[in-house]
This record gives sequence, C-alpha cells and structure tokens, in this order.
Amino acid sequence: MSFLILLLIAGVYDETPITRNLDPDFVPGTYAEYRAEQPEFTELVVTPVTGEIRGTEFLVVMEEHMSDSLDSALLDQWLADIQSEGNSSAAVEITYANPIQIRAWLLSLYNDGLEGVVFVGDIPVPWSCTVNGKEKSNETFPSDYFYMDLDGTWEDNWIGYLGIGTAGQDSIYDGWSGELFPEIYTGRITTSVLILGDEYDLIEEYLSRLHEWRLVGDPEPRALCYVDDDWASWGNSYRSAMENLYDDVELVNLPTSATNGTDYRNNRLQEGYTWISPFVHSGPTSHAWSPGPSTTAGHIWTDNPPSRFFNLFACSNARFTSNWCMGCAYVFGTDYGLAAVGSTKSGAMLQFAQFYTPLGEGENFGSGYKAWWTHIISGGFSQSEQYWHLGMVVLGDPTIMPAMHMLGIEDGTPPAAPAIHFSANPAMGAVTIVTPAEFTVHDMTGREVANGYQSETLTGLKTGVYLVRAENNGAAVVEKLCVIR
Repeated sequence: MSFLILLLIAGVYDETPITRNLDPDFVPGTYAEYRAEQPEFTELVVTPVTGEIRGTEFLVVMEEHMSDSLDSALLDQWLADIQSEGNSSAAVEITYANPIQIRAWLLSLYNDGLEGVVFVGDIPVPWSCTVNGKEKSNETFPSDYFYMDLDGTWEDNWIGYLGIGTAGQDSIYDGWSGELFPEIYTGRITTSVLILGDEYDLIEEYLSRLHEWRLVGDPEPRALCYVDDDWASWGNSYRSAMENLYDDVELVNLPTSATNGTDYRNNRLQEGYTWISPFVHSGPTSHAWSPGPSTTAGHIWTDNPPSRFFNLFACSNARFTSNWCMGCAYVFGTDYGLAAVGSTKSGAMLQFAQFYTPLGEGENFGSGYKAWWTHIISGGFSQSEQYWHLGMVVLGDPTIMPAMHMLGIEDGTPPAAPAIHFSANPAMGAVTIVTPAEFTVHDMTGREVANGYQSETLTGLKTGVYLVRAENNGAAVVEKLCVIR
C-alpha cells in the first residue's frame, strides 16, 4: 500500500504542469536587489506592545515603531477577537534583525507554547534557491517556511545553485535536512508593496474587515474552482478537495473557451464567491489566461471583487517582496479580502484535501496550512516537493476561520473570558486598561482600589502588584499588573 501511495504522489509532481511565468522577458527580483532596498541587520530587540509574550499561543509581530501609526483600538479589538476564539494573543515590535535570530527567538517561544505568528509590515525575509531536476531550471525566492520549521537544518552551501555555482555561502538557503516538520504556522500582512497610499491605512482597513467577518461572516458560502487549460483534466479532483470545506463549489474547466480573462473579470469576480481558486500561469503581478487577456493586480484593485479567501495556484502570485504583488492586492487591496495562500515562485499547492479538510472541520487558516505542510513533509521532502512548495506563504491573518459561521462555531461555544490589555506592564505611574467588559483592580490584600469599563486610564496607583479582574457573560479572567515608579 505504501508503495502505491508513493507512486501516486510521484505522479502528482511528475505529471502536473508546473505553474510558471509565461512572459519571456520576465526576470524575478533577486535576493541582492531585495537586500539593497532593505536596512542593514541589527541585533534583535523585542518590544512588548500589549499582552504577555511568554506562554502566548498567537503572536502579532510588527515592524519597529508600527504601533505608533496604527489605531490602538483596532489593534486591541483584533487581539481580543483572537483571544475570544480560544487563542491567547499578544503584540510585539521587533528590530530589523537577521532571520536566523528571529527564528531562534520563535523557537524559544514555541517551547513556551507558541502556536502561530503573523508578521505585520516589513519583517526580514529569509530566501531559498531550488533546482527543478525534471526541467533543469532553478529559482531564488522568499521562503517563509523557514519561520515555520524551527528545528530543521537549513543549509547555505553554494554561491548560486547546487551543481551550478561554487561552494560557499551567499545567505540563500539551498539544502534541507533533519527534522523538517512545521512547529508553528505563520502569515504575512504586507501592504507597502501595493503603492495605494498610506500602508498603515490599508492595514487598519484590513483589521476592520477581520472584525466584521468575525461578527457577520458568511453562513452560506460559495466557492469557485476556475481551472485554465493546462490543468483542466484535473478540475474534478480540485473541486472535490474544495468540497471538504464548502458544499457549494462551482467548477469552470472547459479548455480554450470557458476560462479566459474576460470571463474571469466580468462574470466571476463580481459573483460574490466566498472563496476563489484560480489555476493559471501567472507572475507576481498578473494571471496569463489561455487565450487571454491577462488579469493584473491593478484589475483586482479596480474591480474590487467581493470575495474573502483565495488559493492562488498561480506562479509567484504571492511574492510579497514584489511591488503590486497580486496576492497582496486580493487580500489587502480590496474592500473584502481576508486571506490567501500561494507561492512566491513557480509552483503552488498540491494534495489540496490535506488543506481543505481541516478548514471544513472548523480549523483556522493557519492550522489548515500547517496540517498540509505536515502531510507534505511526512513522506520525506523530495526535490520535486521542495521545488513546488518552498515558496508557499499565507497572506493575511492566519487565525481567521473560513467555516466558522457555516458551522455555527460562534454560536455554539461557551462565552470566552474577555482579554485584558495594558498600555504598559510594568507601568510607570499611569496605566491604560482596555477590555471589552467591566473590570476591577485589587491590591494583594484583596481590597478593590479602582474600577472601570472597556478603556480607562488610571493614575495614582502606588508601587506594587495588582490583580485586574474582568468578567463578561459569566466568564472571568484575572491578570497581574505591576506598577513601578
């Protein structure tokens, strides 16, 4: 049986045409070009913004000083929403440190219970290079799986590509060994590449959409499986995998005439599908339909499709280091986008059922993505799998649950204890306490010394340790607050 499974998996990678950029003049951005536009690496310094870091299950990691530019109420609401779904959460800022230092720091947090993280803003990006033995081609690309696999060995043995360059190091990973399973899930919220105005405004609009989805959602979701010519014969299997998430999946896969740029833009993007999965040769900024015309990131921005989630089987569509990254346009450049999964290079997701099944059972986006990666690694990490998948990345908040309203998750769970956030802890004198409920502050003798509702700034607290208690619908939480002078 295991031999048969290996044959079937090998067939997937040997027989499926890889999604690639059809533009003969396209030259992807290099690691050297990327680094030339970035700051020099500094030592890693982690600055808490809100919540406790150690023991936290989900961490929002922002670029340095970003919290000064974001609406604190939106950030607090986001963390409270995540916490209400059962994941303790906190936010931090980090300096522009070497990815090796960031990975080691994440490993230390994983040992204390970390399950997932989202990088907000321009957080340093690890890069890899792989060789496609079948087509004798190679690529260099951003590779966020480095931040998911926290204890595997990532090697930099070549300047250039394996067997083509020379022995040495160029800060690009080209070999993988050891225990390569994912420890955590990750996501990216990157808006600076869209060049649509202020990147922080786009992030705030995105945070508002996340909260709206958690409140309203879509109890009757529909999905579109839109398969261009090279993969048309696999359309039924792709739809079958998507039906593990949503029952209503429309398949469009008739060769030549059915799938084209005009139909996609005029008849599909405006239909209100909750989830769209385009299967199409692409580049970082466009889809190259057969027979055309192309759909660009600019079209996504202007067409403003009312869809929430995207699985982009579309070469390089999630290359979040490229200006006008199309995956970023789908998620952050519209009034509706919430999350996408795609690749920063040639290739995409395969073995889709391993991703959609956990989502259909109520898992969040990141957990489904991590489960898929676990399946990929479980049979050994072949060269074909490396080439197809090492560019995979989640764009958006990975804690979002695509099936939560369909499954009634928000109605069937017991009330969650409200989150409590402090403007600083330890606090020097004045401290702002934010929670979606009434709260009381007690000294260590149990005496109530203050109280408030939702957001209050307290002054006059003496040096010492206090217990802050908040209660909502019978669910209570207590957090320690330290005041120093």
